[in-house]
Amino acid sequence: MESVQPTAGAVVSQDLPEPTSYRGQYVMPLDVDPKAWLRYSGITYWLDPAADPNTATVCYVYLLSDSDLKPTCVIDDESGRRVETGVANDGDLQPRVIILKQDVSSGGTVSQRDTLPGTSLTFRINYQGSQEVNDVVVPIDFGRPVAEALGGRKLYFKLSEQPTAFTDLAARDRLRSPKKTPLIYLHGYEDPDTGQETIGTRLPPIALTRDRIAAAWNTGKATGVFDPAVFPNVPADLDAAGRAGLMAVVAGLDEATVVEQVHGGARLVINRAATGEYTYRFLPAPRHCSPGLVLVEYYRLTSFPARYGAGRTIKTFTLLPGERTSIRISSYLRSAESQQRTASILDATDSQTESEFARTVNSEQSNQDSSSKSFEYRAEAEAQGQANWGWGSASAKVSGGVSGGSNSAREEFVKNLTNAVSQNTARASSRREMQVDTSIDVKLETGEEQAVERMLENINVSRTLNFVFRQMNQEYFTVLHLVDVRVAFFNGHAESRDEVPLSGLDRLLADCLQPEAVDSVRSSVLEVVKAIPDYQGRVPDGFVKQAPPAPGQDPATDDLLAVDPNFTSTCTGPDGREHTVPGVIVGLDQHVLRTDGITVDSYLGDGNALDDYSTGLQEQAVRARQIDNDRAAAEVDRLRLATQLVQDGNTTGAALYQRLFPIPQIVNQIDHAAVGAVPNGQQPTGDGVPAN
Repeated sequence: MESVQPTAGAVVSQDLPEPTSYRGQYVMPLDVDPKAWLRYSGITYWLDPAADPNTATVCYVYLLSDSDLKPTCVIDDESGRRVETGVANDGDLQPRVIILKQDVSSGGTVSQRDTLPGTSLTFRINYQGSQEVNDVVVPIDFGRPVAEALGGRKLYFKLSEQPTAFTDLAARDRLRSPKKTPLIYLHGYEDPDTGQETIGTRLPPIALTRDRIAAAWNTGKATGVFDPAVFPNVPADLDAAGRAGLMAVVAGLDEATVVEQVHGGARLVINRAATGEYTYRFLPAPRHCSPGLVLVEYYRLTSFPARYGAGRTIKTFTLLPGERTSIRISSYLRSAESQQRTASILDATDSQTESEFARTVNSEQSNQDSSSKSFEYRAEAEAQGQANWGWGSASAKVSGGVSGGSNSAREEFVKNLTNAVSQNTARASSRREMQVDTSIDVKLETGEEQAVERMLENINVSRTLNFVFRQMNQEYFTVLHLVDVRVAFFNGHAESRDEVPLSGLDRLLADCLQPEAVDSVRSSVLEVVKAIPDYQGRVPDGFVKQAPPAPGQDPATDDLLAVDPNFTSTCTGPDGREHTVPGVIVGLDQHVLRTDGITVDSYLGDGNALDDYSTGLQEQAVRARQIDNDRAAAEVDRLRLATQLVQDGNTTGAALYQRLFPIPQIVNQIDHAAVGAVPNGQQPTGDGVPAN
């Protein structure tokens, strides 16, 4: 970091530029006892990867259950026609049998034809004796003919008790009558090779064929409408402008890259930044992780201009006695490209600086999994004006009121963000190069560069004139402050995200936790929130306050809190100024940036280049100039005296002045001979006219 050397005018009281401010969110997982979650009967399915060539004309569908519930299954083909199935013997399992091909005789030749049209089947799963339980519809598009995809293979559907995957399951369950039987839902597809689960709302790997991916990609690239089954992390339901933005950001992506990435298990993630611009990247597909609570903290990074002073020396040059030269000063802001390269979050708020800063922040993530979770959590169609600043590497244990884990994760976040700011600042500052060119009696062509050209001359005849050009530095005081805290349910997929303010915590917990666990988890979460310290390690009083009861809520509830939107904090900058920002200050730092300003100092050389004779000539010339100046000054004094005598009406003094300074006489003499002269020496006539 370059040092700032303040001058006498380094600290001013007005005319400072406005501070810059960036907004972002940091997500921190909370550790909840696995036994505390609501549990429902979830359906998991998978396709045995091994195909039996001896049974290539049929497919076996197994219905498994870990409980007393007896699953049932109805199958429809792509045209909506019910598929007739038989029953095979496999011990106690007795799988359903789907006939995929049948023999056809034609002209004495027997051949086989597919019995099921298209590339997809729809399975409707329920269980025997269910009441007020809707069928779980599992549409599976295999991306190729059904007979080809399922020939000789086994398809399994398993009904087992699973922790809740979505908070809306509880709401759906409450709407059913008391006569209801257990609710069931689609948990997801389980890859038999890797064990990785795909959430039920997304297309399973068995259906992600290269042709299916290519077709969906070409349609999306041409229209801006991407199939959510293939590209679940690409915004959908956009207006014309949004679709145009999507098409623009993926215009440079080729089909082969997308197909290879998606088919290999990655996913295309497109986010819209606060500036409205879209960006894309490929990330590993998330695993179907267990449900969890996360603390979502909303931050602002505000940068205040502080002291201003001279920095590094960029040019020195010397003019010899009597020498003259021209200089040209070129700024780093002379082109649009250089402006982008030198932009910093401290003094700019454009999309270029924001995207570069976000990239730097996410590069500070501890691992790829954390970065993937961050983007998955933020995968929605409309940007909320909040950048993604990471996923906590540590978790707060929500049991027994332990808040140390959250504070540790928060400290890690502050460190990562501070490092990102330092890197961003250093990158921008290092590219802010100023240039001073000199030439002797040569006029330089400036072309289209933004440059200033000046002429300098050393009027001294015996000593050199030295110039030192220094680039000016601006110090910035950065404040990282927490402005809001929210709580969310999240299981690793964007579809499960349910985020609420602290005042909505009761509803959220009731929709995902066992009733007997709600009170203890709520108390623990609120204790974590109330223990958020500031940058000095002190817990501020008033940032989290008692929330007023919601309509229909028991007023006796005294442990429901809310963030005070009017809470502010104050800190003092390095220049002695006080700055007030909303929320709780969790980090302070100072940074120095080069600017496009230049300061120049000049000084004379100490050596005298004249001998005694030349020095004497200079002294006499100076003495003569002094005598002339003294004579002119005496004349001015005489005129002032005369004016004063007239103004005072001092006749005696005026008479004395006239005797002392008499007015010289002016005599006009006329040459009479010249009056009578005639041209060319001719003799005049009697009337004075020259004779011919």
